[in-house]
Amino acid sequence: MERYREKTNFMSLVDLSGAIDLHIHSNPSLFNRVGSDMDMAAHARDNQLAGILLKNHFESTVGRAALVDEAVEGTRVFGGLVLNNFTGGLNPGAVETAVKLGAKQIWMPTMDALAHAAVFGKTGGYGYQDSGSKIPPTAITILDGSGHLTDAVKTIVDIVKPAGAILGTAHLGRDEIFKLATYCKDNGFNRLLVTHPYFNPPGLSVKDQSALYNLGATIELCGGNLYPIPGTATLANYLESIHTIGAPAFVISSDSGQPRKSMPAEVLRIFTQCLMEKGIGQDEIDIMTKTNPRRLLNI
Repeated sequence: MERYREKTNFMSLVDLSGAIDLHIHSNPSLFNRVGSDMDMAAHARDNQLAGILLKNHFESTVGRAALVDEAVEGTRVFGGLVLNNFTGGLNPGAVETAVKLGAKQIWMPTMDALAHAAVFGKTGGYGYQDSGSKIPPTAITILDGSGHLTDAVKTIVDIVKPAGAILGTAHLGRDEIFKLATYCKDNGFNRLLVTHPYFNPPGLSVKDQSALYNLGATIELCGGNLYPIPGTATLANYLESIHTIGAPAFVISSDSGQPRKSMPAEVLRIFTQCLMEKGIGQDEIDIMTKTNPRRLLNI
């Protein structure tokens, strides 16, 4: 065995100690999740992650995160708010309250977005899961009838900016994202995070990602998109993005917690290990999993 080890070039193992995962789904939720907020925090701690951000399509995770952050030592737990119909849609009042209470990310609509409905044929769910809501949700767009950002969206940006929080694009469409990114750049807001560009929506090309980075946005590459569901990305897609635009443009998140995926830290480990074995260096992985998440969280 020792002779074998001497003759074999072993690939380095990726180091994710101190990484922060900005995209974790947990219970309670109207969709099945593999663990509670407490489970996710303990899992992050046990895998030496420095922090996690809890996301929920149906309610604010700010209060939940604050409690778990106190209860679980060894990792930080942050929360945020998704602007679906469940939480009032594009509601500046809800955003103002969330950031005052400590929200670290405000997401534009996910499954209630107009672009989401165009892809999946409905709001409030996906082709493979549904919220079970008896009240038909309204499709939400951030544009008015003339194709401009609504006043509510501009107000939301104005609230999020001084709070030092992230604004996530969630399931907005391509044109919506570009108009939002342009508005953010013109107003000096540099914490716009383009959520899973290879998911559909938004289905952004590498050229699109580069243009959005040049507008001041950061791009979130999610390891969970590599799983059979949703299966919207390949490792080659991610490698092309990183090689073309550069690691400073990206954060790497898991977008996991669903039963069909591995636990979040394992999603991150497998994803980044695959990147490393295809030539992405530990220094680049550190930028995407540690440096950029900290900058966006303002910590």
